[in-house]
Amino acid sequence: MSSSRRSLRCFAFVWLCGATIAPVGDHFHVARGVTEYLTDFGPIWLGNSPLWFVLLVSTFMASLALFQGKLGARTATRASDALVLASPLLVLGLYLTTSFYPWREGGSLETLVSLGALLMFLVLDRSVIGLVIGIAVAVGATFSEWGLVQLGVFRYLPESDELWGVAPWLLPLYLAASVAVGAVGRRLTRPVA
Repeated sequence: MSSSRRSLRCFAFVWLCGATIAPVGDHFHVARGVTEYLTDFGPIWLGNSPLWFVLLVSTFMASLALFQGKLGARTATRASDALVLASPLLVLGLYLTTSFYPWREGGSLETLVSLGALLMFLVLDRSVIGLVIGIAVAVGATFSEWGLVQLGVFRYLPESDELWGVAPWLLPLYLAASVAVGAVGRRLTRPVA
């Protein structure tokens, strides 16, 4: 299979995962009182999730997968194909945990999501470049959400807005997402022997 076909396959797989995971997680954030949309622009994709959110997240994550696939971090661990391809489901599990976890006070939710992200990194990546990219994605995406909150697009409700108006568990959640799409990107863009 040619390099361009592998890249297209990778982009499509991650984009479709994002187009499924993002609205499911976002819907439950709204339904469970974690977030609230303050504007009503654009069509709704699934449940309470606007289409623009799905397109933004899916396209960013698919592009990130291609970028990390092209880097092909040689020092990344060699997790099984099944685990790598299932890693988006692990991200969905963490995402849903942020909606359904019953104890929001005291930092236990943040600790749980951080441990999940750390375990994903240790199993799926372990490379310095993967960690640097993951931290950059976590900070950049959290800052982007902060910007959308400041623009009045949506808000995190009390008990979920302790990090300058956004949720503190966003950082490890985005780190976990970066690790997962990086692993998928490296796996789906590498030449098959």
